[in-house]
Amino acid sequence: MRRSKGSRRTGVATAPSDGNGTARLRLAELNVVTGRPGRTCKKILASIALIDPKPLTRRSISEMLTKALPEYVTIAASSCEELLEIRGRPSASPQLVIVYIRSAGVTNARVQNALDCVRVQLPDAPVIVFSDRDDVEDVNEALSCGLRGYIPTSVDAEVAFAALRLIHAGGTFIPAHALRSACEKPDSHAESERGGLSDELDLTPREFGVLDLLREGRPNKLIAAELKMEESTVKVHVRNILKKLRAANRTQAASVANRLLGYQTEHISLPSELVLPYQAQSPGVSKR
Repeated sequence: MRRSKGSRRTGVATAPSDGNGTARLRLAELNVVTGRPGRTCKKILASIALIDPKPLTRRSISEMLTKALPEYVTIAASSCEELLEIRGRPSASPQLVIVYIRSAGVTNARVQNALDCVRVQLPDAPVIVFSDRDDVEDVNEALSCGLRGYIPTSVDAEVAFAALRLIHAGGTFIPAHALRSACEKPDSHAESERGGLSDELDLTPREFGVLDLLREGRPNKLIAAELKMEESTVKVHVRNILKKLRAANRTQAASVANRLLGYQTEHISLPSELVLPYQAQSPGVSKR
């Protein structure tokens, strides 16, 4: 019976194995039609993209990732735009994107622009930030923005490498102290009410934090120090809060928030520098 050419097993003769002149046949990876050696398939490695505008730290972090994570190909770029330019190269479509934001907060305008660019152009890639900050508020902002990881540069290098593997496997990483802070909140029912109120009024987590301190009667300067933000940023948040609560001033905003939270409205004494001259007079008493 005649066999078709494509179904024939092909062997390559090697040196005789015994003295009787018979040769062993070794099966080789040959194309059964052409008889030429077949190509071996190379394993395609997953890739990690690092976005860092500073050349020195970009190179240092890239080399560290390459050495510690040999199962990944590391792609380094100074910006999201540069990363998009090199996507056409082999292994240049990243499975993870790291953005080193340094000491800037997640809500910083430049950081948000970079994150938005990555989300739009690489929607399937989990995004992680490396940050020189480790405050809980910024971690919460990162999770609110849909980031899959917040890795402070203060953590041990091995923790960072394990976090990247976890995120690539489908997990989310936040610093341990941020998780402990969330677990140590005393009144979970009150927090759920606050969260519902925040959603109802369309307040961001940062605006709700400012509102909490407004209810305590703190001026902008102390609010800025407490929340680690610029005083000008606090003023912007206060304006947004007054608009969303439809309040004429800070005291009315605090009163509205107390009423919505179910607290008994209490008089909030404003600092002397915030009390206007006409407010310092008693009603009905003319100035002499």
